[in-house]
Amino acid sequence: MRVPFSWLLEYINPGLSPQELGERMTMAGIEVGAVESFGSPLPGVVVGQVKGIRPHPGRGNLVLVDTDTGNGIHEIVCGAKNMAVGDKVAVARPGAVLPGGWEIKERPIYGVTSAGMLCSARELGLELGSDQEILILDKNITVEEKVDQVLGFGDQILCLDLTPNRADCLGMLGVAFEVAALTGGKVKMPAMNLPETEMPAYEAVKVDIDDRNLCPRYTARVIREIQIGPSPIWMQLRLMKAGVRPINNIVDVTNYVMWETGQPLHAFDLQLLKERKILVRRARMGEKLITLDGVERELTDEDVVIADNNKPVGLAGVMGGENTEITAATREVLIEAAVFNPTSIRKTARRLSLPSEASQRFERGVNPEAVMWAQNRAALLLNELAGGKVLSGVVDENYSTVEPHHLTVSACRISRILGIDIDMAEILALLNNLGFFVSPSEDDLIEVTVPLRRADVKIEEDIVEEVARLYGYDRIPLTLPRGELIENREEEEERFKGAIKEIMISAGFYECIAHAFINPSGLHHLRLPEHDPRMSYIPVRNPFSEEQSAMRTTLVPGLLKAVQHNCSFSELNQLLFEVGSVYIADSLPLEEKPAEKPTLGMAVSGIIPEPNWVVPSVKADFFVIKGVLETILRRYGIEGVKFIQQVLPFTHPARSALVKVDDVVLGFIGQLHPEVAEAWEIDQPVTVSEIDLTLLFEMAKPVPCFTPLPRYPAAKRDIAVIVDRNIASEDLAQTIREAGKDFVSRVVLFDLFEGKQIPASKRSLAYSITFRRDEGTLTDTEVNRVFEDIKNALLSRGAVLRGEGS
Repeated sequence: MRVPFSWLLEYINPGLSPQELGERMTMAGIEVGAVESFGSPLPGVVVGQVKGIRPHPGRGNLVLVDTDTGNGIHEIVCGAKNMAVGDKVAVARPGAVLPGGWEIKERPIYGVTSAGMLCSARELGLELGSDQEILILDKNITVEEKVDQVLGFGDQILCLDLTPNRADCLGMLGVAFEVAALTGGKVKMPAMNLPETEMPAYEAVKVDIDDRNLCPRYTARVIREIQIGPSPIWMQLRLMKAGVRPINNIVDVTNYVMWETGQPLHAFDLQLLKERKILVRRARMGEKLITLDGVERELTDEDVVIADNNKPVGLAGVMGGENTEITAATREVLIEAAVFNPTSIRKTARRLSLPSEASQRFERGVNPEAVMWAQNRAALLLNELAGGKVLSGVVDENYSTVEPHHLTVSACRISRILGIDIDMAEILALLNNLGFFVSPSEDDLIEVTVPLRRADVKIEEDIVEEVARLYGYDRIPLTLPRGELIENREEEEERFKGAIKEIMISAGFYECIAHAFINPSGLHHLRLPEHDPRMSYIPVRNPFSEEQSAMRTTLVPGLLKAVQHNCSFSELNQLLFEVGSVYIADSLPLEEKPAEKPTLGMAVSGIIPEPNWVVPSVKADFFVIKGVLETILRRYGIEGVKFIQQVLPFTHPARSALVKVDDVVLGFIGQLHPEVAEAWEIDQPVTVSEIDLTLLFEMAKPVPCFTPLPRYPAAKRDIAVIVDRNIASEDLAQTIREAGKDFVSRVVLFDLFEGKQIPASKRSLAYSITFRRDEGTLTDTEVNRVFEDIKNALLSRGAVLRGEGS
């Protein structure tokens, strides 16, 4: 919001310089981002009066203008012809320097010496008129005055960086009320002596509101016998200082009043409205409107339009339509001042990428009380500046139910919150300065009625803030916070989850953080049966969209969505994990809070590591996740883990397993079934896993146990056996450990072979066995004896030693 200081002085004199006022406002919460000058000095450019005009003797398209500049009458050659005798003009005398460094000199032009130059507005740096038109100044200006002073080039402009809640300061009068509150001054309102004709406005136009929620109030005034022309220079300059481009007297008045009051207005050519009727309604789907910027807009039923009986003529609160635009032929004008739904206006402006000064104000909310005042102010200016005859009264369709807020506040509580003692009288004075209606009640209570222009003040704490602003934040002493220092330690479960994340990241995985809300269709893509607990998801009552309409019962859909998204961008090699909660309900509908289970989810696909010349790549599959899980279990001293083959609804029938420790199922690992992968639009193998972190935490030994290095050397033996395919490798490894008793310290499967030398229903497994004893070095005899016991134990399980027949 740009606030020209000279314009502000019309409503209130703060008794401060623009810079001082800017600092005071900033300290009170209305940030003044900058204080700018309107223009640069124009040395040598003064006000002159045209005394005579005659043709140039040697050039028919030029004229000689006798100009009085206060120190005599000078003959100036000029190409423009829009001035008349008696007009006041801007004269650049010899030696003057115009914007851009253009120095004016006395010089002959087609045989006649020109003693300077008559200036257009553009030559003075103003975006007014054209280069072919001399700037005509107001007639009451004194000859020889400096033009830069007459035009207010030295005027200071306060640039306000307003927060969204302070819509009241989007108008000069709103800023004036704020300045009055800060300085103790009083706002002087413009005089309002509006002459009206006898004919009532309701006979000239009809107004109907189709949706009163989207437009609770619409007012219309009718002005006839309008004379279209440029606005007076003072109005054009004020609009330019405010950052608004002058157009003509009708449009300029609506912009001027909007900047003055914060209430947007719009002018329609009434003769172009079919049957002289205004209808405020929702747009129809696909309906089109060419707006004032010449762009055809396709509308939806979420947009609000101003229409006549046949078609839309304006996009409510955003921009008018080209079909009722004010033109040079306009003679009868309808002025609109209304209140529109802020949410609707914001949606329309954003969707159409059509921000405007009007939409900015409607989005933040306008003052319903300002509507009628703005109407009358605009009608008065059109009467004075365009010669319009104002029809009697206003057509006012008012369905607004907004009432001023009535609050009860405690003086003691205000002092307690601010940490200072402010007596009742000072609080009353500060609130009075704001224009609030206050009266002391019983004890220390104050009854406050907030004017409608301050829609941001709704609760007691808002009143406390207003008192603090006006009292002065700089007057509130600095105090250190007091209170008992409470030790804040992270809970063990949270530290455990953090440690799991560190292990996953150190293993080369990337953390994925998915929404806790999912699309239920993702569970159906997993082919989960209806009786599966994961299908008893909790629906979200007011979801943002179908994609977030249920609380997740598993992390798998979120991980698969991330895998699919990455694959669509040709990122095929992925190691992803998530540590998050799943939500399991005992029954639906909910009668008590659902169980919130911390869970570790993993998804791998592609190859690891990325192809390079040092380390060969391998498939990211079941065994990658298995290895990471074994690392986690080993870190927390959890022994006895088993991977039991188990077919799940969404996994490959031969490549999935449950993860068990002492008959407790921690979770699962499995390669995604090809049909499920296809449903997720993933065209490469993906392996997923999910582990219950609550169960894992209960088993974990968070403090590592120290194991000393072996004092005695180990002995190693390798053994290869042929067994049925349905015998698990881990079962054979357990048999080796049991047979070797305390002498076997480690068993490692180092080879698996299936081929022509092995029967079709069998496979070869080779183990490396490490023998060690804590009490001393094992002899070969002892090792051989234990090794024979291991062979016999394996043979008893139906194994055949490799090389001894099958």
